[in-house]
Amino acid sequence: MILKVENLRKSYNSKIAVNDVSFEIEKGQIFALLGPNGAGKTTTIKCILGLRKPDSGKILLHGSYAYLPEEKELYRYLTVKKTVQITSQITDNFSSQKALNFLEEFQIPLDEKISNLSHGMMTQTYISLIFAQDADIYFMDEPTWGLDPIMRNRILELIRQLSYEGKTIFYTSHILAEVEKLADTIAIMVNGKIIELDEIDNIKDKYVVCITPKGKNPGGFLYKSTDRENIYIVRKEKAEGVVEPATFDMIFEAIVKGAK
Repeated sequence: MILKVENLRKSYNSKIAVNDVSFEIEKGQIFALLGPNGAGKTTTIKCILGLRKPDSGKILLHGSYAYLPEEKELYRYLTVKKTVQITSQITDNFSSQKALNFLEEFQIPLDEKISNLSHGMMTQTYISLIFAQDADIYFMDEPTWGLDPIMRNRILELIRQLSYEGKTIFYTSHILAEVEKLADTIAIMVNGKIIELDEIDNIKDKYVVCITPKGKNPGGFLYKSTDRENIYIVRKEKAEGVVEPATFDMIFEAIVKGAK
């Protein structure tokens, strides 16, 4: 166990951002925290890293960490090369050569100012800095947002390689196909609370589609509704009526809608 969060709570004035959240992550695991915008994912990460002060709860983080924030912002007046040099001076266990190798692979010009980079190039530059750091756990908030499909697949390969090397990854993403392909364990967060937490295969196995006549509720999450019938995502043991397999996209959407 490299990270343990117990009963974490965080509010901003009267708004509860994180509401009694608990989970554990084991070494070498790829853990995905999913949810709609405003669910509390980024606040959870920032509380773990000490960037926000929790109202209550307990956080145990064992080992060193690297952090890729949701907002991929670097000092805009610096060149890419200078950014690498400064990062090497202020970051433990950082390899400048490794960062330069990634930048070369991603075709990022070293003499270009950060302010002149596109959104995708900025993300790739930041990722190069993160992957050049030797850490026990990598926190990645939307690591592939804004990248083209080829580059996104390459980043996923690099994340998977870190896991093979015994590193731990905690990441968020809105791209469900990416999550389903990569993550070992998934937590679905809505309105500051974790509604579902399990291994990805277990989540897909425990829920099914249940089609029932109007007015009949089998006790699951309403997915869609027509004039004559309702379509629910329910636990397999509660299914009745017409039952069909559920995709992970359907499960996620129904849980988010139902929890809201």
